[in-house]
Amino acid sequence: MGNMWGKNRGAVERFQTRREALFDDFKSRSAPASLVNNPRIVKGNETAEQIETTFNEILKLDLIALKSALQTDKYNAYTVLCAFVWRAIDVNSEINCITEVIREAFNTAEALDDNYAQTGEKGQLFGLPFSVKSNFYMENYDVTVGLAKLLEQPKTTTCPMVQFLSDQGAVPFCLTNVPQGLLSYVSSNPIYGTTKNPWDFSRTPGGSSGGEAALLAAGGAAFGIGSDLAGSLRIPAAFCGLVTLKPTQDRLCVTDTHGGLPGRGRLGLSFGFYTRSVKEQEFLLGLIVGRSEYLELCPMSSPAKLEKHIEKDQKLVIGWFVDDGFNPVVPSNRRAVEETVKSLQAKGHQVVELKLADVSEEFPPFAVADMLFRNVMPDNGAYMSEMYAGEQYDEHMKLFIRLVCLKQNFLVSFLLRYGVMPFAKLALSKRLACIGSAYNSDLAACRQNQENTDSYKLQWIRYWKSKKIDALICPSFITPAQPFEYPAQLSNGAFITGLFNMLDVPAGVVPVSPVNQKDVDQLIDGFSTEGDLLLKKQREAARGTTGLPNAVQVVTLPNCEEMCLRVMRLVEESAEGVQRLQWRVGASAAPIDVENTPAGVVSSLEHFERVNLLH
Repeated sequence: MGNMWGKNRGAVERFQTRREALFDDFKSRSAPASLVNNPRIVKGNETAEQIETTFNEILKLDLIALKSALQTDKYNAYTVLCAFVWRAIDVNSEINCITEVIREAFNTAEALDDNYAQTGEKGQLFGLPFSVKSNFYMENYDVTVGLAKLLEQPKTTTCPMVQFLSDQGAVPFCLTNVPQGLLSYVSSNPIYGTTKNPWDFSRTPGGSSGGEAALLAAGGAAFGIGSDLAGSLRIPAAFCGLVTLKPTQDRLCVTDTHGGLPGRGRLGLSFGFYTRSVKEQEFLLGLIVGRSEYLELCPMSSPAKLEKHIEKDQKLVIGWFVDDGFNPVVPSNRRAVEETVKSLQAKGHQVVELKLADVSEEFPPFAVADMLFRNVMPDNGAYMSEMYAGEQYDEHMKLFIRLVCLKQNFLVSFLLRYGVMPFAKLALSKRLACIGSAYNSDLAACRQNQENTDSYKLQWIRYWKSKKIDALICPSFITPAQPFEYPAQLSNGAFITGLFNMLDVPAGVVPVSPVNQKDVDQLIDGFSTEGDLLLKKQREAARGTTGLPNAVQVVTLPNCEEMCLRVMRLVEESAEGVQRLQWRVGASAAPIDVENTPAGVVSSLEHFERVNLLH
């Protein structure tokens, strides 16, 4: 490691040694050849081939079917865990999404089976293996968020969300990768490395819950859990073709996590699930939201259970927009919204176009963006600068980290705000100038920004009510999945997701279609960069995205998660949908056209088949 890590070098080396040993142990324990004649393996254990066949059958099931198979004794917890560990280890070797394996997992699965044999009782999530975003506390495990200084400081508590799921019989078996310091949408850091998008190995799965999304999209877990402060659940869902929902902050309160920004401004911090369908999302949220057993673990969470409304024939009023007034989205993401709205309208739902510029005369979109970025860093990045001090900077986050650290110098900060940024607004990018100028000059300014946020939230709700809409459909992000170097340059993208954290409203993502070649072709003539440097970068980031997942965002009023899920289900039912990735077993049936396929996609296709959905 040379001179890397400084005083933390020994901790990093010890961790890497332990990590590799545990990965080797999990690989050995889950290999079919190692499980021959193991009495805990069901459905035939006489040969490695029999076991491998069973594993592949398990891994093809969706969450609801797998739950049913476990509840009806078709499979047991130990066999299912071995299947997912077997797949996850292979997946991780290609896309690097797992930071650590949870060493107790096999013992947990054995105990579940033994307890069932003795009592005949099973929890609702019996035997379902799930992954855990590595900012969630687990007793005896570090929470480093990619920072060497936080190694060898194991937590003494377990996050109540993880504990609840475990109490219901689910089996946490690995922790997944995040950005260095969390506040980015490229899941990369010097300790654990860079996570690749399983759809295209040259692109990021997003962040900060990127490792979770990548593993589930690749078929390496039954479901995943993550957090969302400015899009950290929704951006990876959009990039990886998954479903998620960010609830209102207090509808599902979660403690014992690294939130990314202690003392954050008016930003709702939410927690939720990654699934492959809205039905799976409804099942998991319905199990935990307002549940008395969860309230015992986390009394601050809302006692309001998720209601089940059966009103299939009632037509809704759906608001929509494709332009948030701050940053336009590329043609593919615009089309996703327009086609979704058109489809819902054809089914008899009323659609109403919203304009964010009409929400408030006092706060036009660029003022709202300034408000958001000042809420993201109420201390102007002082905490983050201290957090990165003495750390090896991640290669994909260097630009972002250096800018944060530079702003801590009074003279540099003064020149940036009053010299560089006014010039940048005129000559380079008014969006860059907005981000760079977002600054709380003192405590009074910070307090005023929070007051403005509260005022804007109220005006948003009144505007919504004036339109009499039930839900809103808008772009999920500014582009599909981006190459690794762009997230650090395109912080402007976080407005379309962070806005709904600032408003603290439910916001979900549903994949609706793949990006098509026409979308990419229109980047030239159908996406105006306005001479803006960031928009030019955005256009570059969207090149070569044909075939990648394309999604929309569904938003409702605070505490209206039920309506959000209902509209998400309508969107899913009316959409074309995106394919699913399936690990290649044996020789590929479809040869790869290497000459006409981008390098990152070729790498992906060597390991993952793209399987059509069954409607």
